[in-house]
This record gives sequence, structure tokens and C-alpha cells, in this order.
Amino acid sequence: MPNVPCDVADRLRQAALVKDLAPRGMPAALERFFSRLAAEGRAPEFAQAEDFAASTQSRTAFRTLLAALSRFAPDVPTAAAVPVKRDWDAWLNGRYNTRAPRPRRSRREALRPEEWPEAWRAALPCLARRARRDGRRYRPLGSKSRGSVVQAVGLLALARENAIAEGSEFGDGFTPELAEAFLGFLVERVNPRSGEPIRFGTIADYFERVMCLAARAELYAPDGEASFGEILAACRAEAAEETPMKRARMREFREKHGLDGVLLAAVAASEEARDLPGHSDRAARLRRKAVVFALLVNGVDRQGDLSEFRIGRDIVRRADGTWEPAFRQSKTARWKENGPLWGLTGLLIDAHVLEGRPAWCIETRIAELDGCNLLSLQAEGFDTYHASKLLREAFGISGHLIRTAVTDLLRRHRPDAAWAVQRLLGHSVEWMQENYRSEFAEVASVEKYHAALEMLVRGETSPASAPRRRKRG
Repeated sequence: MPNVPCDVADRLRQAALVKDLAPRGMPAALERFFSRLAAEGRAPEFAQAEDFAASTQSRTAFRTLLAALSRFAPDVPTAAAVPVKRDWDAWLNGRYNTRAPRPRRSRREALRPEEWPEAWRAALPCLARRARRDGRRYRPLGSKSRGSVVQAVGLLALARENAIAEGSEFGDGFTPELAEAFLGFLVERVNPRSGEPIRFGTIADYFERVMCLAARAELYAPDGEASFGEILAACRAEAAEETPMKRARMREFREKHGLDGVLLAAVAASEEARDLPGHSDRAARLRRKAVVFALLVNGVDRQGDLSEFRIGRDIVRRADGTWEPAFRQSKTARWKENGPLWGLTGLLIDAHVLEGRPAWCIETRIAELDGCNLLSLQAEGFDTYHASKLLREAFGISGHLIRTAVTDLLRRHRPDAAWAVQRLLGHSVEWMQENYRSEFAEVASVEKYHAALEMLVRGETSPASAPRRRKRG
């Protein structure tokens, strides 16, 4: 093994003396790998995917090389071998695991736009542009908001179709009868995941979304808007009486974990990944989990935005080593830029980007990954709810509840920070600002009241406040 480093060769000899060189072929695999690096003039720390591919001619030889490097040359980063590993796995699955795809039964209930009444279908473009109706201005909706409106109107179209099948007659307008049919349709539905009846808060959300289209496109029949509005208000009132699941989950999360528990889990995941080979899927998932947890608490960004961060575009590593996100939010289309992330978050991102490589390779890695998705470290990212999936596995909550937990924490401990919270969450509409301002002002006023009461009570009971008796004679 003339090209194998001396320390690696010594470890191999010691293992050979005790007949512990399984799997067979490790010395030859190491010699091919290091001779390839020597021919290319590359240090082991800068090994590329093509080095791993060129020095192995089969999947077995590739796995033998990775096992040998992990055991006898643990200082050699193996993260660059991930594309080769992916190609060999795809070859294996294509050769031996080819199966006819099973037919999937669609769980879609809402009707597609092409199945709607013509007037409803023609009104869809108004969701994507500005409109003025009855003195009210409507701004264009983002893609996610438009999707939720289309889904709700699809359910309304299905409710209308079911009612027609039972003998009812409807035109194209949003009538009081249509509102009643939609309410009855939703009350009878169940949540496909939990099997429980749909909550009144969800029903109110559906009514609010269909009313969004009706108001913009002037689809209301006489008394239709009043009927839809009355049902919406009644559902909101019923939802206020229900035991809020969100509050129960938040209370359970605070008692068991808390925001500090999310950060501790991020650090623990990164440390566990450090002890695993850089090319392993488990190590990659642990590093990704650490980054997701830290970013959710640090930046309090929506999971859809976080899943689309691109290195060098939406999130940048500065010369001093700090990471700073600056991006346009997908929901509001507004720019969000709140400054550098915490040092802890930056270190976890560095470990994720390096994938087991030495720290001094960070600049090279940032240049290699320019424009890649932060979580996947590839051109394509994960699905929108990947961040919530990781969070739900560990804590049983969604990414949105992290935003709620941060808001609640600041409201309780810094009631003067209403505008800071509004900026942190990236909210833009005026009613949201007023909501936070009033909520924080209420907490602040109560705190001032308690402070004033405490001062008055202390003043009354202190010796200095006792009335002085006049001395006689």
C-alpha cells in the first residue's frame, strides 16, 4: 500500500495481526482511493464525489471503501460520497426492487374549478389582482391563500351538488339556502386524520374563505351576504366556547419542553451527528433537524419560508462567521430582514454545511453550495411541511406553535415589545398590528397596576407613612 498514509497503514497491520479485517478487500480499496487522490493532487480533506466513484467499480467495493475509511481513516470526510451512494442505491433498487406501482385512491373531496358553476370559475382571476367593491379595497392574495380559497370553494361546490342531488334548486349566486346547505355539509364531515367532527373554528375558516371570493366577484344573491356573515359569526362564537386544542397543546409543550428544550434538542442532534460517518443518511437528518429547530426558535419564520432558504440568496454567511437571513415572505410578499442569527444557530448551520469536513473548509463549501437549498444542500428542497414533520416527531407540535410560544413568552416578560413581535413574525396588515398592540398594552397596564398597588401598600404599612402624633406641652 505505497499510497496509503502511514498511520492508516499501521492501523490496518494491527487489525491484520488479530485477523480482524472484515469485510475483505479493505486494504485494496484504501490503496485505490489514496492512489486516486495522489494522482489528482488532492488532499484527503478535499476528496470529491468522482474520487469515490473512480476508485470503486461496484456497489460492494464502494461500501467496502466507506467501511474502511470509517474504521481506519476516520479523519477523511466522506460526505462527498453521498451522490455516489445515491446512484448505487438507485441502481440496486432499479435492478432488484422494481414493482408495479399500486393504484392510489384519491382522498380529494373538494370539486376542481372545472366542475364549478361557470360564474364561480370565471371569478377566480380576481383573487390574484387588486379589486374595489362597495368602497372596499382588496389586495391580491398570495399563492397559498389563493389555494385555501379554491379548496374551500371546491367544498362549497360539492355541498351544492349534493343538495341538488337531494332535490334542492340553486342558481349561480351565493344564496341564504346555499349558506345553510354548506353549513349542514361541514357539520356532517369528520377530520380524515383524527376521525373527529370538524371544529366550529374550522367551519368559520371555510366560510370566511368562500366569502372572500363572493365579495370580490360580487357573487352574492339578495340577503346572501347577511346569511353567510351570520353563520360565520355564530361559528366564531361557538369556537370561542370550545376548549381550544391549540392552548392545550401549548400548555403541554411548555410544561414538558419549552423553547429551551427545542434548542437543547438541536444541540443534541448536532452532537449525535458528529459521531456518525459524514456520508450516512442518519447524520444528514440529524444535522438538518438541528438547523430546523434552531431556526424556528431564532428566526420565528414560517415553515414554508424556512424550507425555501437558499444559501447565498435568502440566507448569507458573513465574513465574521454569522449567518443572516433576508428574504421575501411567500405569504405576505413583504421583505423580512431582522439581522444576524444567534452564534449558536450559526454554529449548527456550519456543522450542517460542512457535513463532517474540517472547519477550515467552510468557505469552499459555501462557494460550492451557492444557490442550493439550505436544508437539502441541493438544488431542490424538501416539501413545505418538512420542518413541521421533524418538530412533530420530537415535540408533537407544529412550526406555527413555535411562533405562538415566542409571542406568548415576549408578551409575558416584555409587554413593551409589541412592535418587535410584529416585526419578528413578519406580519404586515394593520389589524394584526393593532391586535398585538392592544394585547401587549393590556398586559403592560396590568403590570403597572400591580406595581402601583404594591407601592401604595408598602407606603401605607411603612413606619414613615404612619400619622405623627403631636407632642403636648
